[in-house]
Amino acid sequence: MRIAVMGAGAMGSAFGGYLALAGHDVTLVDVRRECVDAVNDRGLLLRLPGGEERQVALSAATDPSGLAHLDLVIVLTKAFATADAARSLKGVVGAATWVVTLQNGIGNDRALAAVLGAERVVGGTTTVGAEQTEPGTTTVAPSTASGDTVTYLGTPPGAAGGEVTRVAEVLTAAGLPAVVLPSAEEAVWTKVALAAPMASISAVLGWTVADVYRNPHTRQLLRTLFDEIMAVAAARRVLVDPDTVWGYCEHTWQTVGPHMTSMAVDVRRGRRTEIDALNLEVARLGEAAGVPAPANRSLGLLVQALEAPEASPLVRSR
Repeated sequence: MRIAVMGAGAMGSAFGGYLALAGHDVTLVDVRRECVDAVNDRGLLLRLPGGEERQVALSAATDPSGLAHLDLVIVLTKAFATADAARSLKGVVGAATWVVTLQNGIGNDRALAAVLGAERVVGGTTTVGAEQTEPGTTTVAPSTASGDTVTYLGTPPGAAGGEVTRVAEVLTAAGLPAVVLPSAEEAVWTKVALAAPMASISAVLGWTVADVYRNPHTRQLLRTLFDEIMAVAAARRVLVDPDTVWGYCEHTWQTVGPHMTSMAVDVRRGRRTEIDALNLEVARLGEAAGVPAPANRSLGLLVQALEAPEASPLVRSR
């Protein structure tokens, strides 16, 4: 397959690297020149648990406009960059191109569909974990290296599930297990339930996933945030089963291990986070539906306080 991965951060590098190792023609696309230059000059370095390293040869670009005949685009930019990513893809997404969003947050699939067409956009979620230590170098989480992750892909309106199954098969064969769901909304809200509680707590405390999960106080807070998210999803008539999703979240948190969430890394480095598309969006949607989500709003405001410019020196020194 000819594949473009939008976003050359930790997650984009992990997906791009694994797909390139599986023999696909992969281009990483990122507006950050330092990331693109590092990959083009030295290749992509994947660091695996136990000290193993894999050097991956693939290409990188700051703009996808020069790419042609793409079979698949995987969007892994930050949520606040989705609209820009969609506009940059408008000239290269054809009738045979699938656009898969595995981003954090609510509304990314709709932002892409508004520009590229809902029939080509696949909403999804993933438990793949990675951390970018420097441009062109990504450390893969133990659960990802062992294949103990899952990527869920929704089915676009009017599309047959079998068409999206081909994308799932490609990911699975590359070591990134994937399954197809009948609804993109189910996939998106499952990811929000997984990502928003853990990301916000870890960002505020500067803790790893393992730290947050094994502490009884933060584990109780995880459940509170999760329950609010499920209540808002139910109010919006999203067909997710809370018990099933909670089991999925717990399994994922237990297997990820001592991994820093991307939100915690962003706060530590003084960068903008995706909190507005996660906890704060849950709170806004809940308010509109008459279902309060005070814990999500509070954690969201705390993260916003930490990502404020005046907070960055203190955060980075922790």
